[in-house]
Amino acid sequence: MGEAILKINNLNSYYGKSHVLQEVSLTVNSLERVAVLGRNGMGKSTLLKSILRLQDIKVEGDVLFKGETLNQAKTYEIAKKGIAYVPQGWLLFPSLSVEEHLLVAYRPGKSKAKEWNPERIFELFPEIAARRKVSGTKLSGGEQQILAIGRALVSNPEILLMDEPSEGISTMVIDRVIDLCHQLTEQGISILIVEQNLELALRVAQRVYVLVNGRIVYEGTAEDFRADKESQHQFLGV
Repeated sequence: MGEAILKINNLNSYYGKSHVLQEVSLTVNSLERVAVLGRNGMGKSTLLKSILRLQDIKVEGDVLFKGETLNQAKTYEIAKKGIAYVPQGWLLFPSLSVEEHLLVAYRPGKSKAKEWNPERIFELFPEIAARRKVSGTKLSGGEQQILAIGRALVSNPEILLMDEPSEGISTMVIDRVIDLCHQLTEQGISILIVEQNLELALRVAQRVYVLVNGRIVYEGTAEDFRADKESQHQFLGV
């Protein structure tokens, strides 16, 4: 693995007076898959939104992308730097077709031969190619998740942030998401995934962090955490 592509130091995030994230520090190395685990309400989604400066969140601490601070950057500037986001619940637009979702989000890659574009997404996911003229919100849950991932990929990012990708989809689609995450790191994209689904996270990630009440309480390899049943029960209730 290479140097850190994303580094978070002592991150504190607030919704109004509510102190959600407290002194959170984590690292995603180049071409690495990292998962942040935690039960509902522990701050996982807030972590991704804080990186991207989404919503009305007050953020303190340092977020660095390839060594460059994002502390003062706007959300659209962060996206242009090479960070893509697959939101929880997909957040598709009823007025846009499947194809239009991809065309609107498309940003040319550095290499035409290797870039993600709408046609490459359709080749990879023929089930949404067959419905390219249909409204994105008319798809099944699994197809909407695939479209949300495709929409993120056509921005040609260097790192992909994924928020609860297992939510609302079948086991078969979960398996496809896991396989895709492995393919993406082989093709040059790092991954930070936040997830409640322990099995998905451990099958995707090389390293894991665990959030409890807005604080990192565990950091280690996925292999070590899989074997650590005591920590799984203590922090995740499984």
